[in-house]
Amino acid sequence: MAMTSCTWVKDDTEDCPYGFWLRLHYTYNILDVEAVQKYIKDVSVYVYDAEGRYVRRIDVSQKMLKDNNHLVKVEGLAEGDYQFVLWSGLDSSEYAVSGDRQTLKDFQLSLAGSNHYSGELPPLYYGYLPIVHYDDSYAVHDVDMMKDTNQLACLVVSISEDTPIDPDDFTMSVISANGTLNARNQLLPGEEIVYEPFDGEYVTFDDPEYGELHGYRYSLTTLRLMSDTNCRLALKRKSTDQTLFNISLPEYVGAVGSLYTNLGRQVSVQEYLDRQDFYTIVFFFSEDLTRLLELRVNSWRLRANNHVKL
Repeated sequence: MAMTSCTWVKDDTEDCPYGFWLRLHYTYNILDVEAVQKYIKDVSVYVYDAEGRYVRRIDVSQKMLKDNNHLVKVEGLAEGDYQFVLWSGLDSSEYAVSGDRQTLKDFQLSLAGSNHYSGELPPLYYGYLPIVHYDDSYAVHDVDMMKDTNQLACLVVSISEDTPIDPDDFTMSVISANGTLNARNQLLPGEEIVYEPFDGEYVTFDDPEYGELHGYRYSLTTLRLMSDTNCRLALKRKSTDQTLFNISLPEYVGAVGSLYTNLGRQVSVQEYLDRQDFYTIVFFFSEDLTRLLELRVNSWRLRANNHVKL
């Protein structure tokens, strides 16, 4: 009789699973589908003991993740209880880490450089595994990752062809004190970050209500959006020194998110902000470019009279 069972005899275990593993997932997205293979390219695992004292860091390359089907092996620890903090994207020079070899509460991840950022943020993902026991027995623990970066495509259009948008006459920005995250993926108090466009282009599109429209698209990125943190999306016109709009970004994209039911249920504003990572926001202005008539967020229309408060 062939002896293939892992429990049959001690010597016949070549094909038996062993070790302590972290299995990464990325289903916390707007489609609610597994996308870890496509988006999680590398991972840094911070190991802390049950009291939050730093133990070690494990860096896993894209090749190693792919070869192991996005499982991370943890070895060499003394038997005991540990917790794990995971980040994907830390190898980018756009991010700075401090307190990474200290206690859990000392960890901080921030934007590197000044408080004005006009680049395209590399994708950043976060995961956390609460306290679990580590020993020599075989164990696989699932870790759900969440994306911490967002991209905005902001289209500024006039309902009249006689008043085209001159991008040199406008400044678009996102202003928020969301530049620093802790080991629990929470925002830490800090100075405001001004996110400025990293790209822009003229656009033409057909609108069912206004017909053919011409405008300019600004592309921006930002770190994690929180429903309880002030975050403003602003557009100013240089020639008139006028602020055309200055709106709460989480409030208005969240207003759309509360209607989102693709998951089979209504989601909270914060869950929508965490699952969605790309926003198309269209601003429709009057012929003289002085009044915001309508705001469209990911195809949802918000009328100025009823919803849009500058």
